[in-house]
Amino acid sequence: MSLIPVITESLLSLLFLGVLLILSKLGEEAFRKLGLIPFIGSILVGILVGPGVLNAIQIIPPISVFISLGINFLLFLSGAEEFEASRVRTMLGKKTLIISIFQFTIRFTAITLVGLLLFHQLIPALIIGIVAGMASAGPLTRLLTDTGLARTDEGTSIFSQVLIIEIAAVVVFSFVYDLAGKPFTAVSFVIIAAELSVAIFGIVLFGRYVMIPLLEFVEKHFNSREAVFAIIIGLLLITGFIGQLTGFNSALVALFLGLLLQKFFANRPLLKTKLNAFTYGFFEPLFFAGLGLYFVRVTPYLLLFGVTLFAAALFVDSGVGAVASRIFKVDAWKNAFGTCVNGGVDATLLVTAVTATTALVSEFTYSATAIAIALLSLTAPLLFRLRAPVVKVDQDGGEKEIVRQQLNQLTAIEISKALPTVSITQDQPVQAALRRILDMDARAIVVIDGTRKPMGTLLLRNAMSLSNRELRTLKVSDVLWDEPVIVSENETALKLAALFKEKNIPMIAVVGSQGLLEGTIMEKEILRRIVTSVEKPNEPVESAGSRE
Repeated sequence: MSLIPVITESLLSLLFLGVLLILSKLGEEAFRKLGLIPFIGSILVGILVGPGVLNAIQIIPPISVFISLGINFLLFLSGAEEFEASRVRTMLGKKTLIISIFQFTIRFTAITLVGLLLFHQLIPALIIGIVAGMASAGPLTRLLTDTGLARTDEGTSIFSQVLIIEIAAVVVFSFVYDLAGKPFTAVSFVIIAAELSVAIFGIVLFGRYVMIPLLEFVEKHFNSREAVFAIIIGLLLITGFIGQLTGFNSALVALFLGLLLQKFFANRPLLKTKLNAFTYGFFEPLFFAGLGLYFVRVTPYLLLFGVTLFAAALFVDSGVGAVASRIFKVDAWKNAFGTCVNGGVDATLLVTAVTATTALVSEFTYSATAIAIALLSLTAPLLFRLRAPVVKVDQDGGEKEIVRQQLNQLTAIEISKALPTVSITQDQPVQAALRRILDMDARAIVVIDGTRKPMGTLLLRNAMSLSNRELRTLKVSDVLWDEPVIVSENETALKLAALFKEKNIPMIAVVGSQGLLEGTIMEKEILRRIVTSVEKPNEPVESAGSRE
């Protein structure tokens, strides 16, 4: 019998996924070093190793599944982070809303006409008009942060326009996605509009009255962050399946669920950090490399179509933005190129169109449009920076501010739930208390009564002088305690850091509104978060827009 196993698609997918993940991250880092948009490096890797050039890696079913999952998770996090519902409510006025929708309408219409002239098919032309006529708030946020415009009136004005354009594009894409393959009549338009309204209403009801209460119930009764994390992923997959089954794209279901869970994640930054690491560390590089795998063979003919679409989109998008700048009273150059920054949701919509059950665009049309999007993603930020160069921030001051913001965003209950609670009742043997201290690699343990009320803190050093007989026979209540250091569950990590220093104690008890123990925090947990923040000083604190 041969010792070499038969290489099946499942086995081959392990090799392909591993190679793609490594090469994708290397491509991103190479582009980052050059000061370019990192995800373009991933796309180029996919084009190079895929059918576009070397044809070394193909889209086999297992890889297709991972790319589809990547689309869903990226749009879910876009909804949870990028659209910033609270910020939208405060910045959007009637004028901004109307003018921004008008901008998208002109851009969408003009680029659709270009797509119709090039490809002679309406649905593909509409998809091209949507993805090349929209902009992405995520990459723009990073651009505004790098150039020091994020919190200025000018930056806010540009961001609000892009945000509305992006939302309008998603809505129009949903309509076109549902329209494909159906007759173009007034009745079909009304039916599709009604179906979309019902689908969105159903998603809102599910997210608000089922998903969030379920997650809160599990969090409260099981005290397991892993269970909450698993349920979020599971519900995301199940609702995507139901959405796809009823004709509403699974990626768009994920986007709306992300919007509904914004507040839930805002109160649980550690949970969102885990989801970010899961998505951006694994699915994102595979997704962008996967974009390149859908390319047809790269030829001068394909490049000509891609560059033509890029030139048309850049001309139309920047021209409309320059005209709109007069209404918003911002710099024409910045508004022109700030409002045509791409490379986020637009890419996910494009790959959704080519991977649909009945593809909305051919692989050639997809490839040409992807080239146009990639060129827009590279060019628009570079042109924007000609008028708004990157701001160099004082490193020490920046690090301190990042650490301060990181700690101010975390609450005591969030930190305490990251690890098991280190506590023991006062009627337990001292030996059991010491064993738990050692098992948890702690230096103290919180002593509680039968109702879970903190009574004191047993320090490891207080038990070191006890004899072997005393360790075996004494109860926790028989030895010396220190007074418990107690904080409410909503206390910020910034204040906890100061409290550890002031009280010189290695453990703090976190209590709820009834004064009962909800968790414990060790000093090293606060220190670990400070070190993590300092090791990555250039990463923005907020996830929204930090993805390029």
